[in-house]
Amino acid sequence: MRNDDQPSAISHPDLPGAEDARRFGRMVRARRKAQGLRQEDVASATGVGRRYIVDMENGKPTLRIGPALMIARFLGIVPMVEHASNTPQDSDPPDMIPEDLPDDLPPLED
Repeated sequence: MRNDDQPSAISHPDLPGAEDARRFGRMVRARRKAQGLRQEDVASATGVGRRYIVDMENGKPTLRIGPALMIARFLGIVPMVEHASNTPQDSDPPDMIPEDLPDDLPPLED
């Protein structure tokens, strides 16, 4: 049962990534419909529950990313990673490691 005094994650506009989740959900729904597929068809083909697809298409920002990427891939949507405006776009991850690390760090183990 849902408490009507608390906004759901789907309708809460202040959650980080909420607008991106809504845009992504609209894109997935449009692509699915353009291909003539029902939510049940996508669920069956990807092994993801229909409830997850409903939530994703409605823009729920707290969903796990793995199933969302699998659904996107199935529908032919290629996700892109955008860099934040305050992050250098041409930096490789190793360049982001601070140079002033202590010398007594333990060795990494696989």
